[in-house]
Amino acid sequence: MPIELEQKYVVVSERPWTVQAELLALLRRAGYGVELQGEKVQRDTYYDTPEDRLLLGGASFRLREKGRDYILSVKSLLREGEGTFARREDELKLGREAQPMPFLRELLPGVDLDALAVTAVVVNRRRTYLASGPAGSRFELAFDDVAYRTPGGDREVRERQVEIERLTGTQADLERLVRSSAPDGDPGRPGAAGPLQRRPAARPAPGGRVQVPACPAAYWDRLSRAWAPPQIKNASRPLAGWDAFSSIL
Repeated sequence: MPIELEQKYVVVSERPWTVQAELLALLRRAGYGVELQGEKVQRDTYYDTPEDRLLLGGASFRLREKGRDYILSVKSLLREGEGTFARREDELKLGREAQPMPFLRELLPGVDLDALAVTAVVVNRRRTYLASGPAGSRFELAFDDVAYRTPGGDREVRERQVEIERLTGTQADLERLVRSSAPDGDPGRPGAAGPLQRRPAARPAPGGRVQVPACPAAYWDRLSRAWAPPQIKNASRPLAGWDAFSSIL
């Protein structure tokens, strides 16, 4: 069973690029190898039932557009503690040979697939680094410039985030890296006033969601056969991003 281990933070700073520069410098001083992997724009469309069944059950279902790839992802929360989220993550890359309906029926048992509707659309300009630690532990360090709409869709929200995901190693290795990345050894602790604040677990917002039609189950089969689906337009626009990083590092 694929298990995703990660920590998420919101950057609270008027100069977010300095947060990245400081974090990377701290990791290098702690003995981690840090290598830039690249920067891409991705667009995530999240789905749920009208009753928020997935969200209330600690699960999520999204379609990710990343370049020319379209990937379905189902996540379920296994445990949460000390800022670390452990989730089961299953993915299916859409294409002519993919079978999305068996994939969804197996991972979302009891969910009426015809009732799924869009709950959020998130556009993210992501810059990623590979951090290599002791005993072969490896982590993906992502600096995100995120844009999304509030549940009512009345305004766009912008947020800078940091995501640290374990690729190889243990949860203790992940927590050790997080401690190494903080000047005081404890980033984002509750009540801390530092630039990194832990991202809370998602909770349903009272009163609403984006009002859009439900997606009939046959939609997912059509999406897979189409490969570059006309139903989903890649409307990602260039975001401000983590500009000035290259000139600093």
